[in-house]
Amino acid sequence: MERKKLRRTAIFAVLWLLLLAVVLTSATYAWFTFTPDTNVTPMAGTVSQGDTYLLISNSPSGGFDTSCTMPQSVTAALSPVSTPDLTRFYTATVQNREGISIEFADTTDCAEESLIHGTLYLQCKSGGCDVYLYRSGLTLGGDAQTLAALRLGMKLTTAAGTQTYMFNLDALGDTAGAATRRTVPNSGTVVSALTDGAAVYAVDPAVTISDYFASEQTANDPAPGAGRAALCTLREDEICTVEYWLYLEGCDDNCIREVQSKDVALQLAFAGVSEE
Repeated sequence: MERKKLRRTAIFAVLWLLLLAVVLTSATYAWFTFTPDTNVTPMAGTVSQGDTYLLISNSPSGGFDTSCTMPQSVTAALSPVSTPDLTRFYTATVQNREGISIEFADTTDCAEESLIHGTLYLQCKSGGCDVYLYRSGLTLGGDAQTLAALRLGMKLTTAAGTQTYMFNLDALGDTAGAATRRTVPNSGTVVSALTDGAAVYAVDPAVTISDYFASEQTANDPAPGAGRAALCTLREDEICTVEYWLYLEGCDDNCIREVQSKDVALQLAFAGVSEE
């Protein structure tokens, strides 16, 4: 029996924001300082075949297109936080002379002062689709040390429920040369709670971001295809809420002083793939 041919349709939405970093030499712990209103330039691009289109907006009420200006919290600095679930956030307040964090504070209520946070909306038109990250349009940090320390968090909410993702960014570049230093007693952990002021640790929930990339384009097939794992599945005209966080994981082995004074270009891109 002849196998059914797959019709792959895709369109991606790209958002771009350049964040200029400045050094704070007095910091014991690594952080970025940046001006969020500087050099804001939206970019757009489409790759499509067939009739299904994944569109994006910064408003749930409309204005869906192939690109939009990326909304974000206005914060003066990226400073290390630790989170087990993108709901609770903790910040180190005391380190010993070896640089190990020994006391933490619950900073959930003021977390947006230390990270980049915003909400986007995706809609699949003229049919349903699986949603992936689009590697060719994705930029999250410029050098090995930055990629090793940064995390991208996402909560995607559809009619089927909410999926939470916490991605490490090593797959976006060669992080082998990044300096390593433990900031908590045991590597591979994050702060999950505080008990009488003492940190309770859990296994780091971050996963490899490349598992959620759409497949690469080829000269014979310009549309991205299905990847290893989809972020979510959308029905025709269904709207997906995408809440995102870009942050320094305060318990990451590479979250140290060398992260300071880096320029960070932040660009998010998604691909919708429909197979028949």
